[in-house]
Amino acid sequence: MAKGMGEPPEQSPAAILFEVEYPISRDDLVTAAAEAGAPVDAINFLRSLPDRIYQSPYEVQREFAEADARFGMFGRDVRHRGNLGRDAMETGAAPTKHP
Repeated sequence: MAKGMGEPPEQSPAAILFEVEYPISRDDLVTAAAEAGAPVDAINFLRSLPDRIYQSPYEVQREFAEADARFGMFGRDVRHRGNLGRDAMETGAAPTKHP
């Protein structure tokens, strides 16, 4: 990445995480981001998180990678692998072979 081309920190979905009180629900986190003037992309990214109660900002951050894969906010061509072991067992597919 070229110097100076990063996302402004205040526009990041993570910017609101340390500004709210925990525990917090996903919907309350989205509301707090909207009230803080977060960009629409950041708000929609937070909406894509699992609907549950988060106990700390670190729990929310753990969900960011999965949400990024679901929402595709950062424009990468992500093909989610799912749970390969479970899928193979439940569908009766041939067991995987390692080289």
